[in-house]
Amino acid sequence: MRCVDQVTLGALVYALLALCVSCSGITDRSGSRSALHGRSGISKRASLSAPIQTTLNLYAAYAGAAYNDMDEWTCTPECQDPGTSGTVIDYTWDLGVVTSNGYVAHNPNKRIIVVAFRGTNEPGDWLQDLTLTHYPWPSQIAGSSVISGFLSGYLVARPLVIQNVLDLATRFPGYSIVATGHSLGASRAAMFVADFALQHPELRQRLQMYTYGQAKCGNKSFADFMNGSGIPITRVVNKGDIAPHLPGDDPTLVQFGTEVWYTPTNDTVTCTNEDYSKCSEGLPQTALNIADHSTYPNL
Repeated sequence: MRCVDQVTLGALVYALLALCVSCSGITDRSGSRSALHGRSGISKRASLSAPIQTTLNLYAAYAGAAYNDMDEWTCTPECQDPGTSGTVIDYTWDLGVVTSNGYVAHNPNKRIIVVAFRGTNEPGDWLQDLTLTHYPWPSQIAGSSVISGFLSGYLVARPLVIQNVLDLATRFPGYSIVATGHSLGASRAAMFVADFALQHPELRQRLQMYTYGQAKCGNKSFADFMNGSGIPITRVVNKGDIAPHLPGDDPTLVQFGTEVWYTPTNDTVTCTNEDYSKCSEGLPQTALNIADHSTYPNL
């Protein structure tokens, strides 16, 4: 286990990032399997196809909605996205001992079950952002470890989140189960996906994940499991957003999934097969910034 005895430079940057946020495999809209996942290499184009861009905007809206306190789908502007029409919130959580917030919902129009985790929004979240010790988890993956501060907010909500998702999966057997989140919520969405896939392998084929501004939350063993799971996993990175490069002082942490990068020149680059050097990881350190973390399209 790696322990951080003092606040590192990466942690300081992450704290500033958290403060900024608090102050300020692709599917189509029906939830069908990805048009991008399963490809290899790198794809560059001036714009994504309309169905894929619409899907990324849809789950950005769902991720952004997690920043609102609500029991009905009435928030502004995220809940006004046309793609979210018909969404019904089934369960919300707002836990304060170890801060954790989010909701579980379903959308009959899209035939999806949505699990959304809120990002950094209050001081308790900042403390979790700064807890950068590694914790061996999940036990079923040999050698796997994740960032304990990210994990703690997932574990405290885990029992009821999983139970509510299972209930909906039984009620709606044809629905996809889509996890999403922005910032800290993105890392927690990843942990939900790994946990749910391991605990309920019979439902793995229904899982998908879309995250926005996701930090490096696990080591190579964790990433290898996610990449080999068969689950469509899409990480969206906005221009020079620094969050996906953090914690920057720990080379054992790696990213995973398909990266869709909105470049600083407004192109779109898609990287798969763990080769992210042609995406945002190819940016020089001087090009990384906090502002782009809070300006994801439709979030």
